[in-house]
Amino acid sequence: MIRNYLKIAYRNLVSNRLYTGINILGLTLGILACVAIWLTCQFELSYENFQPGKGQIYRVVGDLTSPEGRHDFFSMPPDPAAEAIRGKISGVAEVADFHAFYAKVDVPNGKRFPEADFHDQSTGIIVTGPEYFKVFTYQWLIGSPATAMSEPFKVVLTESRAYKYFGKLPLQEIVGKTLRYADSLPLTVAGIVKDYAANSDFRFTDFVSVSTVPNSFLAEKRVFTKNWGGYSFFTQVFVKLIPGAGIPAINKQLTALLHQNISLRKGEQKTLFLQAFTGLHFDTKFNDFFSKQAHLPTLYGLMCIAAFILIIAVVNFINLSTVQSIRRSKEIGVRKVLGGTRRSLIFQFLSETFLITLAAMVLVIVLVYPVLHLLQDFVPAAAVATVFNSQNILMMAGLLVITTLLAGIYPAIVLSGTIPVISLKSSTRERGYLRKALVVFQFTISLVFIIGTLVVQKQLDYVLHSDLGFRSDAIININTKPAYERSKVEVLADMLRRIPGVELVSMSNGTPSAASHWGTELRYKGGKEPVKADCQLQWIDENYVPLYQLKLVAGRNVQASDSMREFLINESAAKALGFARPEDAIGKIVESGMSDNASPVLPIVGVLADFHAQSLHEAIKPAFFTASKIFATNLSVKLHGDYKTLVKEMGDAYSKVYPNEEFEFKFFDNTIAGFYAKEQKTAAILNTATTMAILISCMGLLGLAAFSIQQRTKEIGLRKILGASVGNIVVLLTRNFIILVVIAIVIAVPLAWYAMDQWLADFAYRVNISAGLFLLAGVIAVGIAIVTVSFQAVSAALVNPAKSIKTE
Repeated sequence: MIRNYLKIAYRNLVSNRLYTGINILGLTLGILACVAIWLTCQFELSYENFQPGKGQIYRVVGDLTSPEGRHDFFSMPPDPAAEAIRGKISGVAEVADFHAFYAKVDVPNGKRFPEADFHDQSTGIIVTGPEYFKVFTYQWLIGSPATAMSEPFKVVLTESRAYKYFGKLPLQEIVGKTLRYADSLPLTVAGIVKDYAANSDFRFTDFVSVSTVPNSFLAEKRVFTKNWGGYSFFTQVFVKLIPGAGIPAINKQLTALLHQNISLRKGEQKTLFLQAFTGLHFDTKFNDFFSKQAHLPTLYGLMCIAAFILIIAVVNFINLSTVQSIRRSKEIGVRKVLGGTRRSLIFQFLSETFLITLAAMVLVIVLVYPVLHLLQDFVPAAAVATVFNSQNILMMAGLLVITTLLAGIYPAIVLSGTIPVISLKSSTRERGYLRKALVVFQFTISLVFIIGTLVVQKQLDYVLHSDLGFRSDAIININTKPAYERSKVEVLADMLRRIPGVELVSMSNGTPSAASHWGTELRYKGGKEPVKADCQLQWIDENYVPLYQLKLVAGRNVQASDSMREFLINESAAKALGFARPEDAIGKIVESGMSDNASPVLPIVGVLADFHAQSLHEAIKPAFFTASKIFATNLSVKLHGDYKTLVKEMGDAYSKVYPNEEFEFKFFDNTIAGFYAKEQKTAAILNTATTMAILISCMGLLGLAAFSIQQRTKEIGLRKILGASVGNIVVLLTRNFIILVVIAIVIAVPLAWYAMDQWLADFAYRVNISAGLFLLAGVIAVGIAIVTVSFQAVSAALVNPAKSIKTE
């Protein structure tokens, strides 16, 4: 019986090749989108699920609220916080802190592993203590945390890193060998642990014992200072709580501990609190040096996009199936007269749907790897590697069944419910309200995608081309290696200045616009009452301001100096310190909180116009600048001339100063563009989704138009005989479809406006959604519909009327 059903279903599908092809292609696109998005979302949502006791692990984070109500969330508490929390906060079982360490690694066999670029990459090397392995569970292959991390100059490696350094030596032979970090730090391998899975943000590979810090140059690099007034972007603190511990009570204790060690200006609030470990991967309020955060609303949005694309394909199937009910009415009537039950007819039609969906799934399996390769910027490589594991195969089987039922159950019920007498007379008087509603639904979704694409692109154009308050073109940034002597940076800077075509060279700790900045406070005590402002901090030289063309609104630039002698501040810092005008700040003495011993008390010599030190997601924050060569490892080079020749000459100079290092550089405007990688991915995803939605909708419209024209063949012939022109016929055939698209526009506009207004709320500086944008989207949708329908309408209008009238 089932064999007969499938055989008849196959014959029916072959006899209607156009509709079968449209349905298979539409369902293929829909299922393919679901599979790709499923892989991405499943992988992202599985982060840290393997970690035992993950519900008891929290990160210590904070929030600085300005008197104006602006929130500045941070994930790096002051360095002394971990030691202060340990044993003093009730409910906390373990405390672990770690600090990023960027360094190249030399192996005794002659191999050299370069230092990660902290502007672009997370480092696999951290400095930590045995407590780290009490908070986070690792499988120890050799050694234990109690012994491996208790002494200075020890390092623990992951299994993959051990093999990468020493080849395929037995692990027992690797333990005891010495590695050299940053040229001058010898560390002995004291233990080896199993690597974490790919779905973890904690992909650290080298764990340096914290007791190494006071016995090495790491103490000079300000690793784990005792300074409550500043905080480092590279320090993190995690705690493991006693089961049943109350989070609100611990948060109160943390904030009280912070207030015991810092001072606040009037109206300012600063708190420390716990962030759930399970939410770390998705909470984009907090930046750090290691996590590859996923935007949870974006993941939910991707799921919705996948569902909508599949629904659009299912709608196509329903539309084209029900529209064939007239053509198949006699077949259905004969089957019922000969004893066919409604149940058997439903099974017959579901068999046809199953064959179409199965064909689509086979195409998906064939296309999935090539498509995922094209989408490698969106789908994680680790997720692609598991496409055909048992869980994903089960998902595809479930998707096959669900799609078959969604697409097939309604047409099967409609077609099988026809009364035999009416079916045999072919006197169907159905007006097609459902089909029209489904067409409106399809184009509503397509229009939402079109409007979303236009808004995202407009915002991207805005953030990439806005006046950020500094110059970004023709500037190259070179991040030198901080492990070398500071004098080498100056030597390289002097060599670069002698290259013809190099206009200006500046030494600093970073560019004006960066993903992260040092942070500390400025205190001004010369007013009616002491004022304090939490600020971003940058070390610069006298060439920094002219190179980036920063605007001085009062005072002068800093002068050349090996150490801190004076401060520049921005307008926001001037306001935060209580100065009514920028000029009022000049000459005032302020105190910085970045020293472990005596805080530097220095004059303000200039005020810079506010500029965007971070992406346009963030509001401009108070900042100050001071000349010092201690942390000036970044070179900014302003070029004029042939870039290729200049870059080659700069590379030659770099090789002379750093003969064992690879010359790496970045154009500054590319760095700024990198701030919006997430938005660029969103734009690309929306472009892809919009293309797929439009393509599927147009295929359905094409099928409906073909059927409509076929049903009105004689009418078209008679109208032509009575004098109708080709244009009249085309308008007649396209008018009803255009009306449906216009209805879709009316429904889509408020939905798209709300969705995109919510998306734009993530930006402190954003574009306005104008009426012209909705008009453009409407014109695009109407144009697509006209082109889709008109092609067949013109063909039908050009047919010889005599031939049309004779058509049965």
